[in-house]
Parts: sequence; C-alpha cells; structure tokens
Amino acid sequence: MKVRIELNTMTDVTDFVSIVSACPEQVYLSDGKHQQICAKSQLGAVLAKMEWDEIYCISDKDISGSIVKWIV
Repeated sequence: MKVRIELNTMTDVTDFVSIVSACPEQVYLSDGKHQQICAKSQLGAVLAKMEWDEIYCISDKDISGSIVKWIV
C-alpha cells in the first residue's frame, strides 16, 4: 500500500505516529522519490512534514482504514 498523506499540525504528527506505532508491520514515510524513514518515529515524521513537499505512507499491509484522516 502506498498513499499520499498530509500532516499539517503537530497534533496530526503525534496522532499519526501513535496509530502506525500500533501496527505490527513496518510502516514508512517517503518523499515519493528516494528518501524513506520509519513512520513510527515522531522525529522522523516531523522531519518529513518540514522538509518534503509530498509525504507518502508505505506499508506491506493495507492500513488505509486506520490513517484515512490523513490521506489526500
């Protein structure tokens, strides 16, 4: 699964990281090009929010139901 998301506020970042941290599988954030970081890291999510124009959530399993609030 690969979906574009938006993390507009620090509350969005905190809530998103909390939800994906509960997933047993690996979940990543990507800029859609070459950079990728663990989505379970609050610092990583903040960095992605501040530095990347677009953020994609990547997971082996479909977790879109859990993160629907942030899907663009």
